[in-house]
Amino acid sequence: MPRLGHGTTIKIEDFREATAEMADRTASVRLAFAAGTPVDPTRLDYLFPDLADDAASLLPESSATVQNLARLGRAMRDPSPGDNRNAPIPAAYTYLGQFIDHDVTLEAQSASLTELLNPAMVPLPLDTARNALFNLRTATLDLDSVYGFPAPRVGPRMKIGTVSTLPNNQQIPLTRPPLKGDDNDLPREDPSRDPRFDRAALIGDPRNDENTIVAQLHLAFLKAHNALVDRGMTFADARTTLRQHYQHMVLYDFLPKVADPAIVTRVTSSGPMFYKSSQEPFFLPLEFAVAAYRFGHTMVRGAYNFNVNFNFRGAPATPATLPLLFTFTALTGQLGFPNQQSNTLPENWIIQWEEFFPANQNVARRLDTHLVEPLFQLTNTIGEVETEGGEDAKRLAVRNLLRGYLLRMPTGQAVANKLGITPMTASQIEAAADSAEQATILRESGFNTRTPLWYYVLVEANALGNGAHLGPVGSTLVVETMVGLVQRSEDSILRTPGWKPSLGQSGNAQAFELPDLLRLAGVLAAPASMAAAAGL
Repeated sequence: MPRLGHGTTIKIEDFREATAEMADRTASVRLAFAAGTPVDPTRLDYLFPDLADDAASLLPESSATVQNLARLGRAMRDPSPGDNRNAPIPAAYTYLGQFIDHDVTLEAQSASLTELLNPAMVPLPLDTARNALFNLRTATLDLDSVYGFPAPRVGPRMKIGTVSTLPNNQQIPLTRPPLKGDDNDLPREDPSRDPRFDRAALIGDPRNDENTIVAQLHLAFLKAHNALVDRGMTFADARTTLRQHYQHMVLYDFLPKVADPAIVTRVTSSGPMFYKSSQEPFFLPLEFAVAAYRFGHTMVRGAYNFNVNFNFRGAPATPATLPLLFTFTALTGQLGFPNQQSNTLPENWIIQWEEFFPANQNVARRLDTHLVEPLFQLTNTIGEVETEGGEDAKRLAVRNLLRGYLLRMPTGQAVANKLGITPMTASQIEAAADSAEQATILRESGFNTRTPLWYYVLVEANALGNGAHLGPVGSTLVVETMVGLVQRSEDSILRTPGWKPSLGQSGNAQAFELPDLLRLAGVLAAPASMAAAAGL
């Protein structure tokens, strides 16, 4: 499967061709694979197809709408990335959210970037949108991204990659973080002149090698599986056990942090009212994939405390900026410093999860209508700022808004009414935009009364969730979808009577949270030894 940059969509034919080529390339390697062949694509469809077919529930179809969506997206740049516009959510959950996204959805065949940024672009006809879109993930919270082709294993264990040793590694910022071994990278292909395969991570979803934090989180899942094998489990038993604890973590750790806790409790207890995942044919809701679940983009920080080399504590260390975190993965074809290339992750970029728990400075940004500066400078898979399609090609907010228009996303107000929720008023939306420029665009375009669904989810979170979590529309769409996907899973904890987590290490036998996963993987120290492990 080829590398995929942020926001990339591919065609089914390209996917099948690339996976076949990958299978041929790895046929001579003496490794088993967690899944021998890629899964068949699943469907993406509308949760509310009647809204997608109702002009009154959609944005007006006109070139002016396209222009105004681009204007609004450009105005979503965070004006004050260094202030206290923070949410009470540890930043690690930003990247757990990204990991979950990559585990459940990979859209294929909607539009190329050039087509998306065409000023004359019009929404796809309803039948085209419903029949031409596919999801290249199984979608059922079964760790498809971890166990799927071409992820290699050695016997019952998942294969782990090794980091590259640097010269002059006794001084910051080149030192290896304390207590970290060689086994701290994803398994990779060898260097190649073909940029699709040059040091590409051998993992179920190549997007998990997009930035260093999500890559190191993926590594933690591989290590957690191996820790279960070390306890005597077979491959199949370890996979089932990890899947079920992952589902528990999503439902009872991740969702209560990002969504309205009352809605989480209601839906996890009583089941979804709108998304019936047991019905055939199975599909993943487009309203979730294209709009609601993209809330995580606003949580991204511009820089993090990452390890002993890259933090805010001053020289000789420097902050781990988002551009740096994107550089030190194979998706840029670099994996090293200029003129000092590595075949694997350089040892000074091993994450220290102790920097994230407790969160300290590593907290997520508020859920609001602003994205940090680096998300307006998106790069392609060779590390160059995206230029295909013009200036707007590099602006993630513009891409999100235009993709929603292309794919006939209903307005936030229409979805609110469908869910039985009182929509926000125009004045509420303008005030919660928290930006005079955005408020002007909303009024001039009419988006204050017919609001793009993705933007509505963000502005609602700012206004009704106080920037700390999603509001009622966003929470309902996200929580109902996640619970429905767990219900659909072959290893569903919601269909296993009496299932309880057994791997928690925080002292609560009924809990399994992200820190528990990291401790199981051996990549997060126990609380009493965190300071020593972080080199603080």
